[in-house]
Amino acid sequence: MTAPSGWQRKLVSLFKSEKTLNAGKVVKTFNDKSTDEMKASIITITMCDSMALSPKPRTKDLEGHLNNLKHQFIGQSELCFYHATIIVLLRRNYKPEETFAEFERLWITETDYLLNNLSLRWVISACDTFIDHTTDTTRAAILMNVTTLINTLKVYETEQFLQQNPNSEPLPLVADKVDALYRSDLPLYEGLTYFRIGTDDTLKHMRSRYENFYDADKLAATMLLFVFDKLQTNNSAFSTLRALHRDDKSKWWIDIL
Repeated sequence: MTAPSGWQRKLVSLFKSEKTLNAGKVVKTFNDKSTDEMKASIITITMCDSMALSPKPRTKDLEGHLNNLKHQFIGQSELCFYHATIIVLLRRNYKPEETFAEFERLWITETDYLLNNLSLRWVISACDTFIDHTTDTTRAAILMNVTTLINTLKVYETEQFLQQNPNSEPLPLVADKVDALYRSDLPLYEGLTYFRIGTDDTLKHMRSRYENFYDADKLAATMLLFVFDKLQTNNSAFSTLRALHRDDKSKWWIDIL
């Protein structure tokens, strides 16, 4: 492989510096505030750059990127935006050891707050960030289940979307197919079968295996089960099968009263 020329090295260096330019200033704006202060501070339109209130293409400029991102957190606490900022800094490789230590501290001390206030998108981003930066292979392995779970679901839902007619509502369940899946195991491929709706216990066992991770890593297991439970209440393939389930002994979701 040909070594990069002098101007190519300068271009790469310029690109890298632009991605983290003023990162120290960004970090300082948060360092001057406590966690409780950031929880109490709600982001409003007036706190955002008016030029960034409409969707913009991604930019290498760090401050520009964060300004574009901030408007997505209007109505949320500054702590939620701070969490997103840390992830951006890590993805741009800004002081990775120091920045990840702060990211990890935030999740250890504010687990419940983050899970209850972040969108699922940012919970998944947090899992990916742990996987990319943690030296704890057990934690990374547990959280890889989250990424696999979500990506598999997104692929499935995308295929379903592509198979629908443009501008049409999702097709209703076909009664005879529902009945067939109630009656017996129908072959899929490579020895697999479709989900046996009504009585299938595979998801129950999957959730039980997730729960077993608590002993290995409570934080990672909590994040994994939070995401799994979220999928049971949103309009997903999981919630469709849940609505058709009949057997209480094999149900895989937790009813929160």
